[in-house]
Amino acid sequence: MGKIIKIGDYKYTNNHKTIKILLFIVMIVALLLLLFSSPLFSIQNIRVYGNNHYSKEEIVNMIDIDEGESIFLFKKNKGEKILREDVYIESADIKIVWPNTIEIKLDERKLVGYVPYLGTYLYIDKDGRVLETSNTYQKNLPIVEGLEFDYFQVGEIIPVKNKATLDVVAAMSQMMIKYDMLQDIVKISVSNPDDIHIYVKKLDVSIGGLEDFDKKIQWLVQIIDVYDMGKLDLRNVNKGKAIFSPLT
Repeated sequence: MGKIIKIGDYKYTNNHKTIKILLFIVMIVALLLLLFSSPLFSIQNIRVYGNNHYSKEEIVNMIDIDEGESIFLFKKNKGEKILREDVYIESADIKIVWPNTIEIKLDERKLVGYVPYLGTYLYIDKDGRVLETSNTYQKNLPIVEGLEFDYFQVGEIIPVKNKATLDVVAAMSQMMIKYDMLQDIVKISVSNPDDIHIYVKKLDVSIGGLEDFDKKIQWLVQIIDVYDMGKLDLRNVNKGKAIFSPLT
């Protein structure tokens, strides 16, 4: 024979299960609230790496982190998106280090020079990307002359008519950074990619084209310690020859 279940017993069993489920949910909610409010999981350390243009405080303000807030409330993906939208930041990676630390690793674009344009200066990186504009320039970095273009957009690479001129800027920037010379150069003229001129202090340096470029800059680094005024021809350093002409 089958078991006879009384209606009253069935209702009691269902109510008992419902109460258990509700109690379990209440316990989970209480536990989550405890974790969210626990000092153990409050942000106590914010570490920023790779920042030069921006201070740690500026980075923290960008993504709106407050020390002391629950680490569970921090939105990592949103923070990375905000940072990557900034023109000076090429890449950003945020890591949550449990239980209370946020690590932010940045790869910033480096300002390498200024391009004069209709009374203003375009601040550019090694790729010719416009990082910002200003009526003046502040850092001791070279003025880049000879780029021909009709318009520009902040955050984008300058749409030059002759792409070879941007290749010169990229190569020049790489060498200047490599040999720590960015702050020594007053001006770079790239209007003719086969007749590049660098002006270091009062020295007019004729580079020629990009062939043997690294070698030419090595020679320049050594020569400017001896000569800082006049004209220097480095077009034939592959033949072991450099010609210096003093100002007359």
